[in-house]
Amino acid sequence: MEVLFRRNGWGGRGPRPRPELWWRCQRCGWLGCQNLPGERLSPMRRLDGDEAVCFFCGEDESNVASDPWEEDGELRDWVVCLTCGTSNTRRLGPAPRDGAGPD
Repeated sequence: MEVLFRRNGWGGRGPRPRPELWWRCQRCGWLGCQNLPGERLSPMRRLDGDEAVCFFCGEDESNVASDPWEEDGELRDWVVCLTCGTSNTRRLGPAPRDGAGPD
């Protein structure tokens, strides 16, 4: 699967591939990304409702997100639009205090 940067093509530059390797199962729709060749695949989940709409290009049902992680006392995840290729790290709220980690 190829995910392309389609925004901010300065100087008339056309779409270009994102640096990660992307994988989608044709049977079940599972989606994952690999930052570097040889690394483990990271599962990406499809977002629902308003979260699924890209806030950069406006495309419906195009945003996917990584599993949450804890950083600086907060939960965060990484959102990628599969249509325009724009990504953003977002804050999900405070990390759990019971040491249970993200869901």
